[in-house]
Amino acid sequence: MFGIIFRPGVVERHTLGNILQTGFYTVNHINETIYKQAHQTSARYERKMSEFDQTGLNSEYKNDFFAPFVKESYVQLALEFKEKIDIIINNTALIIGEVKSVYFPDNCIGEDGFLNIEKAQTITCSGLDSYHKTIKLDRLSYAKPNRELTSIA
Repeated sequence: MFGIIFRPGVVERHTLGNILQTGFYTVNHINETIYKQAHQTSARYERKMSEFDQTGLNSEYKNDFFAPFVKESYVQLALEFKEKIDIIINNTALIIGEVKSVYFPDNCIGEDGFLNIEKAQTITCSGLDSYHKTIKLDRLSYAKPNRELTSIA
């Protein structure tokens, strides 16, 4: 399962509406080559306007999945909507989706199934507008009482 928090609905949230209407959506990791275009997708475009057209990003469809992926994204998730939880305290909504497929470069997956986001060139966002590169500090063993943590590859 994968969760996303949507900001308060003081304006129409097209992405949220599309998810609830169609039941399918994608999450696409951003990278240094597309972060400005990805940021621009948060602009309040009219419903009839395509964010792909407005930002110069390209859509692509894979394996008959209903929703488009961002072609320039190196890590792409296909999700099916499962539940919406309204968070009354701040008027946000938690959308929970079931991961149906994940696409990534072959050289980014370890033998144990761990996805190396640095190799995939994924960057992250802090708040609404600050973008950062990721640097792995460590990968630790499973935490258990009375057992010392160890670093793993």
